[in-house]
Amino acid sequence: MNQIDTVSRQTRFSLVHPMEKAALLLICLLIVGCWRTPIAGLFVACAALFYLIVAQASIRFYLTLLTAPLLFITMGIVPIAFSFDGWLKIAFSEKSINEAVLTASAAFGGACALYAFILTTPFSQTAWLMKKSRISPLFIDIAVLVYRFIFQLSERKTVIWQAQLLRGGCPGIQMAAQTAVHTFTSTMLEMETRQQAAELRGGLDYFAVADWSSFWRKKK
Repeated sequence: MNQIDTVSRQTRFSLVHPMEKAALLLICLLIVGCWRTPIAGLFVACAALFYLIVAQASIRFYLTLLTAPLLFITMGIVPIAFSFDGWLKIAFSEKSINEAVLTASAAFGGACALYAFILTTPFSQTAWLMKKSRISPLFIDIAVLVYRFIFQLSERKTVIWQAQLLRGGCPGIQMAAQTAVHTFTSTMLEMETRQQAAELRGGLDYFAVADWSSFWRKKK
């Protein structure tokens, strides 16, 4: 299991009902979507950080994950803030800068809320939410397989690359190609084995609803 899912299962909110966590996420997304101001984005980002502190999640891992959306947000707002006419002429205005700031704050606030949800909600609960939302079972199965495949592919690539280096392999195009072939074939075989195991178990191992707690009321 990948590190994201491992962290999500170790937090205090891992067994809180996923619909309650999804409701909090939707509230945050509505705040940054309806009030596109830097204050709203900052408020949602601080709320997400406080939520993770209470959940006792790894803040360092959370901040590391946020570097990827922050990079894409920065790259995305550059064309909004500046207009380029060739290589030397760069034009901007107060309106374009303000629009870029509003877009960046809304996107960053939404990313903070989304990652806070991900780090406290195991993927099996996310799949349960998709099922309750009446999303096509075929789409859910594909999402689960892709989710598992991406992280297994990354982990297997690291293992094979280190094994080749320990055997005295020389980093280069040939070694990278061999690593890619071995990684893909071994991961596909492992995915087939896991899929067969899931089918023999009768599907995904969802948490039983009776085992879920609540933010608002205590279990009797």
